[in-house]
Amino acid sequence: MGVKTDEREFLHGHRAHDVLDLLGRWEAVAAAAGLEMVTLAEEGGYSVVVLEGGEKEGGVYLSAGIHGDEPAGTLGLVGWAERNVERLREVPVVIAPCLNPWGLANNVRTDEAGRDLNRRFDKPGEGAIGRLLVRIEGRAFRRAIMLHEDYDARGIYLYELGPEEHMIGEDLMTAVEGIIPRECGDVDGRETVRGVVQRSGDLEEIVREIDGMPEAIKLSWQGAETALTFETPSEFSLYDRVRAQVAFVEAAMVGV
Repeated sequence: MGVKTDEREFLHGHRAHDVLDLLGRWEAVAAAAGLEMVTLAEEGGYSVVVLEGGEKEGGVYLSAGIHGDEPAGTLGLVGWAERNVERLREVPVVIAPCLNPWGLANNVRTDEAGRDLNRRFDKPGEGAIGRLLVRIEGRAFRRAIMLHEDYDARGIYLYELGPEEHMIGEDLMTAVEGIIPRECGDVDGRETVRGVVQRSGDLEEIVREIDGMPEAIKLSWQGAETALTFETPSEFSLYDRVRAQVAFVEAAMVGV
């Protein structure tokens, strides 16, 4: 079975690690959707930006690119946004489209200082993450959606944090598994149910285990009804990983 024409064209022309191209696409989205695009900081020679629109309460938080070696999330998020400009006019949003641009440009997990930024959401005085925390302080989002990838994964999987009555993970995975199958078995030593790891409490234990505050736990503790961390397997085709990320965001935005 050969590579499809659409996939061949995508793989030939993608700019997965071109930060300036990515930011240019987001500038166009912001202009078309009436979003405010703010530079949080200049880090590693690149702008770290956030886009905001609508009321300053509730709404949806969308994030990608906190780990620079996970490009399908950044491409998927901007691809979804370009197709949903009118939706972005309707729903209050905070979008952090690439929290680690230096890492993305250099295809590494950490930032220029060697830090895993997804362990630093308890440090409000520090860099772009600190300025982002100030902007969203006290805001309880309807949904917080974080896009990631995993080199060790053999399929898609999802971490879902929040009260049981707000959990939607099974429906979301059903919407995506036609593109990439679900992960089977445990993830990081945690049991999954058909590729979904759900937690409604005991998050302090995770913070202690990994010695830092992840984005999802911070937003969950801040009152997000559900915090969703979606992972695609890095060894699959970038074309399918991006398609899966777009499909996940599309499904996660239903009902908000």
